[in-house]
Amino acid sequence: MTSLAIYLVPVAIYSIVVGLVERASGKEIAGRLGLTLGERNYYLGAVGLGIATSVLPFLILRTVPAEVLDHENLALSRFVGQTLTGSSLLSALRFGVLETGLGEEFFFRGLIAGVLGRRMRLWVANAVQAAIFVVPHVLLMTVDVRMWPQALLAPFVSGLVLGWLRLRSGSIFPGCIMHALGNVIAAIAVMTRA
Repeated sequence: MTSLAIYLVPVAIYSIVVGLVERASGKEIAGRLGLTLGERNYYLGAVGLGIATSVLPFLILRTVPAEVLDHENLALSRFVGQTLTGSSLLSALRFGVLETGLGEEFFFRGLIAGVLGRRMRLWVANAVQAAIFVVPHVLLMTVDVRMWPQALLAPFVSGLVLGWLRLRSGSIFPGCIMHALGNVIAAIAVMTRA
């Protein structure tokens, strides 16, 4: 839950500053941050794409050596050795939604992609926000340099998809669904890893 709070701090500061300096209404600030519902077809696309790509965490985690996956500085390590139960699924849901997905979507897609999307062409704004999304994930390489695909490639590609959803739909919520689904599936993949 700490990461959710950390990601929400700059979003809150932005909201306060824009409200005071530009005298923007709460509704306008919410729109800038992607806190609108957006169109239904983007939700369907996010769920469909999330389901279609649900096998990726299982494949990606097969490339991670067991000793690396069990490292204390790896967020998913808490799921190593857990069996698939109702309690562990709730833990995976909390991890995927509250501890990672929601905060990252508020910050990277809501704030950063929103600001960039108002100032740049869609594809440039999307590529820049995806590259920025990689920055905290680079820390995975401090666990083990063999984590470079999970530290560089996976966050950049997912950042592009999530950013596109946000910039096209005007809402962070389709991306929140897809992001949370991917993180929950990754936690399940760790639990079911043989």
